[in-house]
Amino acid sequence: MNEQANFGLTSAKKAVVDALRQRSKKARFITEVTASLRRFDIGKDKMEQALSELQSEGVVVVRDNFCADPHLANVDLRVAALVDESEGANAQVAALKEIDLAWSKWLGEYLANHRCG
Repeated sequence: MNEQANFGLTSAKKAVVDALRQRSKKARFITEVTASLRRFDIGKDKMEQALSELQSEGVVVVRDNFCADPHLANVDLRVAALVDESEGANAQVAALKEIDLAWSKWLGEYLANHRCG
């Protein structure tokens, strides 16, 4: 990988981490992260590469979610959270808990307000 590509990936990783820290949210939908990275001209492929590396490094946890509603068939329902090292041995578990809280809140609001047919 050349130096410019490394810099691009390093910048993308920093932007992803910054996006996950925005607005004091502990977990965010990947669609929210994608939207906030557009202003930095970071495309989906670069974001996905950054997320993959951040997951491998243990910096970020991403969970894929599913909702059987046909209106959400092609919607990216993944939620990501930073791993807070101050949580010690429970850092990964704490990140997953934040993801679950964000997902449960969103799903509850969606199901309460969405009517099919």
